[in-house]
Amino acid sequence: MKTRLLLGLFGLAFFAQLAVPASMILKRERTLAHGQAFKFRTAPVDPYDAFRGRYVALGFDQRSVAAPPGHDFARGQTVHAVLVEDADGFATFAEALRDRPDAAPYLTTKIQYVGGNMVHLRLPFDRFYMDENEAPAAEQAYRQNSVRSNRNAYVQVRIEKGFAVLEDLYVDGTPIRDYLAAHPQAGPRGR
Repeated sequence: MKTRLLLGLFGLAFFAQLAVPASMILKRERTLAHGQAFKFRTAPVDPYDAFRGRYVALGFDQRSVAAPPGHDFARGQTVHAVLVEDADGFATFAEALRDRPDAAPYLTTKIQYVGGNMVHLRLPFDRFYMDENEAPAAEQAYRQNSVRSNRNAYVQVRIEKGFAVLEDLYVDGTPIRDYLAAHPQAGPRGR
């Protein structure tokens, strides 16, 4: 009886450990397949993460939204930022809400800080991970194409029910990997 109970508990723990990463993967893949696509204008910021590898550090033109009158938002608080598209098809934040909106697309995120009547958001997609050898060239191409005079870089993010997945980084309207293949002179291919 005792052995059976231990084996049952072991089996339950085993499946629970598999269920958590599997649900995370399924949520990400479902968002990529069914989420609404939004383009975010980027602004320039060779990073490296010891566990995940090289990446392109992304900065964004808009990371804040006006706080509603009488707000009492605080740093670290979870909010739902309502998204709208501007005339050029890029996403902007219309407002920050405590409760999920019913119909409007939104991004669930945290408040980085509150300054005056502005709520500054911590965007969950500020790193674009790439192959170790291509990341430095991608970083250089991104920086050259995201300066204020050029502004040819943006990211496409899929969002579903507030959850966001960074789909691709675009330079001059082309996915970064294709851009690097077409412009081998864009920068060094490794370090």
